[in-house]
Order: sequence, then C-alpha cells, then structure tokens
Amino acid sequence: MSPTPYGPPPGGAPVPPPYDPSAVPPRAGLSTGAGIGIGVGIGCGAHVVAGVLMLATLFIGSNLQGPAFLGITWPFLLVALAAIVMLFFKKTRGIAIGILIVAAAAWIVVLGPCLGMVGI
Repeated sequence: MSPTPYGPPPGGAPVPPPYDPSAVPPRAGLSTGAGIGIGVGIGCGAHVVAGVLMLATLFIGSNLQGPAFLGITWPFLLVALAAIVMLFFKKTRGIAIGILIVAAAAWIVVLGPCLGMVGI
C-alpha cells in the first residue's frame, strides 16, 4: 500500500484562486453559539438579581403569613417568561436559549431542593 499523495494530482488539476468572487460572504452578526454564551452570562446575572428579590420577598412575607410558592418564585418565573418571549424573535433567539439553560439549571440545582427544604 503506497502512502496517500498530498496536493494536486500530477497532470495538473487547476488550483483554485485564493479569492473566489462567486462565494457567498459570511452572515453578519453573532453566531448562535456566541448568542448562547452571552445568554448564559445574562442568565446568571439575572438569577443573582432574582435571588436577591426572592430573599427580599421572603423577608417581607415572613412578617405577614409566611412564604407562598408564587410569592417566592415570582422573580425566577419572570426571568423565564422574558426569555420565552425572546425566543419568538430571530435576533434574540440565541440569547434566550442561554438564559433558559441557566433557568433550567437553577431550578434543578438550587430552587427545587431549597423549596423542598422550606416545605412549600
């Protein structure tokens, strides 16, 4: 078995020009992957703010009649609802996917067990 030859075959297949004017230029703007990465960062920041709002609601509600499920989770539901609305627009779809990834992880890792321990 002979080694695979590299380069154009002998006999001269034409070498493509360095610039092909008929090639379609790349699409302007961010790729979906970049949008998802940006969305993950925005989602983390939004969930930190939502955590502060949850604690503020918990402290205010503890003086009245105790915490309720919707009373504690409203900031997180608001973040998820905003991301769901962003999914409808092509320009913000990648960012919304990143925010929803963080929202799902927050419910699985933090909110679900915490709400279970509180007994709501």
